[in-house]
Amino acid sequence: MKLKRIFAALLAGAALLALVGCGTSGSTGKPASSAASTPKDYTQILHDARGAEDNEYYMIFTKGADGKYTAQYGYSKDYEADQLNDEIANMMIPMLNLEDGMAEDFAASLSTMMVQSYGLAIVKPAEGRTQDVVDALNAYVESEQQSMEHYLEDQYQIAKNAKVETLPSGEVVLVCCEDSDTVLANLKKALAA
Repeated sequence: MKLKRIFAALLAGAALLALVGCGTSGSTGKPASSAASTPKDYTQILHDARGAEDNEYYMIFTKGADGKYTAQYGYSKDYEADQLNDEIANMMIPMLNLEDGMAEDFAASLSTMMVQSYGLAIVKPAEGRTQDVVDALNAYVESEQQSMEHYLEDQYQIAKNAKVETLPSGEVVLVCCEDSDTVLANLKKALAA
């Protein structure tokens, strides 16, 4: 009788160890929803970093999983999907100087009006392309400064105060708008979370 109890106890212990082993198999010790594994919603971050008036006026565009450009907010509702894709691909992306393969993900908002200096972008560079993205966004800023320098003083000051920074989280951000310091601080806080 004693031998049966010892044997049963050993089997129970072995079963318990097997269950514990199965429960931790493949575990990294990190929560499943860690920031590194959860993609950031750059469109929402841009939206939340700026004021309501800018959200009403300037659309925020990005590239979908299907390779087509999409947009939210602002005047994007005035376009059919194909027309919107064409405008972003043919006008806005060239303004930012972003070439295919430079970015893993991004969201941006630009003014295409010649009387306004306005541009915001969050770009997650592709592997080894961080400096290319920085150079592209700095070229945008230089172009805005040159366009406005002898044209509209208030817009030139906005372009002159524009910032392009690579954040510790890896994203490159462009801020060229009124109250750029506040918008940049909002972006940094959101992207660090």
